[in-house]
Amino acid sequence: MKIIIVGGNHAGVAAALRIKELYPEDEVVLFEKRNEVTFVSQTIPLFLMGKQTLAKQANYVTPKELADKGVVVHLNTEVLDIQSKIKKVVYQKEGQRISEDIFYDRLILATGSYPLLPPTGGKRNETLFLLKDRTDAEAIAAFLTEAKSAVVIGGGLVGVEISRILTQRGIAVTLVEANPHLLTRYLDDKASLEVEAQLKREGIDVLTGMRASSYHTAERRIIHKKSVTVTMTNGKKVQTDGVFISIGFRPSSHLLAGQVTLGDRGAIVVDPYMYTSDPDILAVGDCATTHLDLLGEDVYNPHASDALRQGLIAGINVHSRRQPISFTTGTYKFNMDGYTIASTGITLSQAVEKGYDAAEVSYHNSYLADARPSYYDNTGSFYVKDQKSDTPYIQIFCIYEKGTKKILGLQVLGTIDVSQYTNIISLAISQGLTADAIEFTDFFYEHGYKDPIGFTKIIAKKIRENESEGMADE
Repeated sequence: MKIIIVGGNHAGVAAALRIKELYPEDEVVLFEKRNEVTFVSQTIPLFLMGKQTLAKQANYVTPKELADKGVVVHLNTEVLDIQSKIKKVVYQKEGQRISEDIFYDRLILATGSYPLLPPTGGKRNETLFLLKDRTDAEAIAAFLTEAKSAVVIGGGLVGVEISRILTQRGIAVTLVEANPHLLTRYLDDKASLEVEAQLKREGIDVLTGMRASSYHTAERRIIHKKSVTVTMTNGKKVQTDGVFISIGFRPSSHLLAGQVTLGDRGAIVVDPYMYTSDPDILAVGDCATTHLDLLGEDVYNPHASDALRQGLIAGINVHSRRQPISFTTGTYKFNMDGYTIASTGITLSQAVEKGYDAAEVSYHNSYLADARPSYYDNTGSFYVKDQKSDTPYIQIFCIYEKGTKKILGLQVLGTIDVSQYTNIISLAISQGLTADAIEFTDFFYEHGYKDPIGFTKIIAKKIRENESEGMADE
């Protein structure tokens, strides 16, 4: 069988490797428009903080490694057209259209996503910056050597993370978010306000509930350096050296538009086996939909973890439907250099909107003063101080269904990397477990915490108390 894969990042490469593992006789051809495969954009923040180099750690698979597995890799090659009726792909290499026809038995589209851009009028990587690829990372690194100020548009994970990095590099940052709170896709209001308060303590000017209405780029006469004046919807003007855009992504599904069914935000609708409405085309990663079982919907959910899972599943099913993908729980985690944010499942607002009789419990757990882990500096320089004390802490918010006590979601903030909690609850959600079911699971003893009995036991206790109060009020 001849299989063409369009796109050489997480999903496409995962599919290629799994196909060659299961079906070594298949001919696998991979097209990638850039000059590299598997660039990990999540390494950009670490690079900007000076913690690693892009050259050594930004790619986890090389073209040679793919070739050694038997995958034919075409770099700097852009697919221009997919003619699904005759199973033909038209492409160009380094700007030159190739006249040779190439046909497939199966095609896997893994073209990823593209960043949304407002009409700024600025030039990319000069006064306008994104965090998408290697070129962006290198341009931002150069910008950081001279810049004094920046405006970040968008208060999602990328916007919050780059705001902190810029601040730590001595740059005055204004963070603008159209929603009333930051990180609304991942956190409920209480957790979001905790993050917002932390950012403000670090010196970031956070503007929520407003948008940037216009951008004006001009040359500063004396120093011959360009600046941008950003005007907000409330009339406020901010003059800055550069604007960082992080207002979301959209699926790169144009190659199959009009040929397969498109869904949420233009993403390609796929079944649990990653097949599209065309029986010979699969789609994976950020160009495809993801099934969020708690909401009962196929949604657009660009996420590296899902991209890898979908790529592997597509590789397994490329000959025939053998294994369905387990539904996503929407599990996210990112470290902000001493401050961790992680979430899984759905938020309380999403649960209520979907018709769940849901509630939220929360708790705050600090380290005992003399039990601080050895990897924390006594000066506190390696963690963010708790606003209530000077000890490392965590803040957990758990969403559950009233009556059944079924776990629906978890949000974790803190100065200790407790992201393993989210993985545990992700598994609980995928299995439909309740707070009672996870209360006495055998996890390691949490030495050093003010309350050391373990987070599942604390959550179960909080939910019981909340349920008892609810019954008393009836």
